[in-house]
Amino acid sequence: MRGFFHMSLNTLPVIPVVRRPRTIVKVGNEIASACVSWSIQSNSYEQADTFQITLAASALPQDRDANWFSSQLDLVVEIFAGFPSDPQKYDESDLASQIYGRVDSVEFDPVAAQLTLSGRDLTALFIDEQVTLQFQNMTASKVAATLATAHGLQALGPETTRNIGKQYAHDNVSLTAQRTEWDLLAALAREEEFVCYVKGKTLYFGPRPPPPPEPYELRWTEDAYRNPTANVSSLQLSRDLTVAKGVTVEAKSWHSKQSKPFVARYSNAPDGGKGKKPTHTVQRDGLDQAGVQRLAKRKHDDVAQHEMKLRARLPADDLLTPTDIIRLTGTGTNFDQDYLIDSITRSMSLGEGYVMEVSAKNINKDTSQ
Repeated sequence: MRGFFHMSLNTLPVIPVVRRPRTIVKVGNEIASACVSWSIQSNSYEQADTFQITLAASALPQDRDANWFSSQLDLVVEIFAGFPSDPQKYDESDLASQIYGRVDSVEFDPVAAQLTLSGRDLTALFIDEQVTLQFQNMTASKVAATLATAHGLQALGPETTRNIGKQYAHDNVSLTAQRTEWDLLAALAREEEFVCYVKGKTLYFGPRPPPPPEPYELRWTEDAYRNPTANVSSLQLSRDLTVAKGVTVEAKSWHSKQSKPFVARYSNAPDGGKGKKPTHTVQRDGLDQAGVQRLAKRKHDDVAQHEMKLRARLPADDLLTPTDIIRLTGTGTNFDQDYLIDSITRSMSLGEGYVMEVSAKNINKDTSQ
């Protein structure tokens, strides 16, 4: 049982203060002074972060008006935000870069006199490109570096030692068949027990960062009259009872080099899922027995983590990232536990200020594993 006092990533209790967040939005390396709002969704590994920017068409400069935006084929966006020491005088160096990416679509609403730019971070470069090369005689880290260089990005991460041709034998050919470059990178990362993601102009391909030493706490309290106080403006919690009853995964693989199949099960059901039809199956060829056991465990965790879900809205800060742990305390229910973050959506506007919404999930802390 945890003690009453514990450390958290954020400072609690929250002390009411006047916040003065500031932002700079750049489109095509020029500051977009006509920006009235923006939102950024930061996702977990293997997914692109996304953004949306709203511009007031009537405030656009003459050389970058709605007609200019409607004729562009390639637009780069960078959004900065933070709390500068001098809110009246600041530049990019006083703020944190929240996202750097390319615009996927431009929408113009002449009635509302607004332009909306939507796009993704540079993960999109790999998602939108089909694999055209064969990599069987290269290491996974070399593949990552080669693809990153081809898109003008820097690759960051340790060098791996196994050639993927030897690792997958004949089955590895399927890695380059009708797949995107991001599919390939994600598959290689999983086999190396790595993660891959893009931040700014860098592709990271390496070990999963260690868990944060302290969680980000959402604290719910009630006084003697049951009046609640919390560091959130809204909070929704749910539990999937189907998943709570137990998840049993059966993984299968055909290994062509050994000319034999491999099968493994993983379950958190009370009896280990013996004698029961698996609730989920997964197949990936080219794995040996150890590999298929890892696959079953990985698929089990992916499914079981959807049991407990949390959504919260609160004032935005620059502390919380998708790799952090959310800890809910004080509700007096089984929802008081740690959660893995799915996504964080930060937004800034004149009407609502600087806020963020967090979506998180995890297996119930009392469920056997």
